[in-house]
Amino acid sequence: MKEYIEKLYTKLHEAMEKPVTLGSAEEVGLYAKTICRLEKLHGHHEEPETAQFDRTTARQWMAAMRNADGTTGPHWSMDQTSAIADGMGVQETEIPRWAWGVTMNMMYSDYYPVAVEFGLNRPEFYAALSKAFLLDKDGPGPERKLMEYYEHIAK
Repeated sequence: MKEYIEKLYTKLHEAMEKPVTLGSAEEVGLYAKTICRLEKLHGHHEEPETAQFDRTTARQWMAAMRNADGTTGPHWSMDQTSAIADGMGVQETEIPRWAWGVTMNMMYSDYYPVAVEFGLNRPEFYAALSKAFLLDKDGPGPERKLMEYYEHIAK
């Protein structure tokens, strides 16, 4: 079963590199849901207190996002969000690119209507929100904060 799940992960990653269309979003969502169900069925799904949050989890989360603009899945690719992080001077040692990418997509997914209402619907706005969220001085650090948010709110 483990080998089959790994094959599904490979297909999920391949599908997420395709241009975002309704078809590719459905494909990504199907792979992500299937992986989650199989892992849960076979006891590979970890409880929140022992769960790890990594690139794979981030990609699964992005694939399942139901965005406020009516779309599903990531609004930006990891390459696009990485370029924005680089442009802002955000170091990968400070915030891993996968954590940055899922956070930018989360901000878009949740706050799109607010950004439109105030004329702020630009990638730079979502990037600024992401940076503030992940580098919160009161928080436990970018990866831990993101994992806690995912486990206790988004999941």
